[in-house]
Amino acid sequence: METITLDELTRTDAMMTRVDRKYLLHESEAQQLFDALPNATRVLTVAGTTSQRYDTTYFDTADLQSYYGAARKRRGRFKVRVRTYVDTGAQFLEVKTKGPRGVTVKNRVPYDGPGAWNFVTDTLGPLDLAPVMRNTYRRTTLSPPDPGRATVDRDLVWESAGRRIADLDLVIIETKSGRTPSSIDQLLFAHGHRPRRVSKFGCGMAALHPQLPANNWHRTLTDYFERTPNHA
Repeated sequence: METITLDELTRTDAMMTRVDRKYLLHESEAQQLFDALPNATRVLTVAGTTSQRYDTTYFDTADLQSYYGAARKRRGRFKVRVRTYVDTGAQFLEVKTKGPRGVTVKNRVPYDGPGAWNFVTDTLGPLDLAPVMRNTYRRTTLSPPDPGRATVDRDLVWESAGRRIADLDLVIIETKSGRTPSSIDQLLFAHGHRPRRVSKFGCGMAALHPQLPANNWHRTLTDYFERTPNHA
């Protein structure tokens, strides 16, 4: 594939307000998808690589307001995380909320110390947050010829409270577009894949802590996750 830089991708469309559609595939199914991509599809390159390393720490309250909001699809739900782009060293504090009609809204600021947390307070109000889970993976970002993009996440690892899940035959593809599905969505549809309920935060927490309710992701956990985690 031809490559695209981060600046070029951002100028084309920052996609901070978008409709997300998530798909779960096995490695062999993902390879079939790559083989069928249009020739005009470009792949993001950062720091000389097309497979960037991500390291994310999720934060929640003592009573897990963020987790329960997602698991039970409560109104006003939110997600707070610090994301590190390992290949460049950049760090951002991010807040994700649900806007009207299910549109995901993501806001972020550079994470440069305790002062950055004022951004969370300004966005969500005062919350007593602490780290609850870490998630790492490798991401490839695809830019199709039409508006939108897709991220492909592999080598996923989840860790929380001394527990760890890794080595799953799992690829998470997330398309980001407007209301109209992108060409990559259409290609996934043609290969028999449909959007699934999946959240790295929600599924990771549910799989690592089986006592938590997981009704929103029960089918996903059954098909792709081991709910009895390996202890580190």
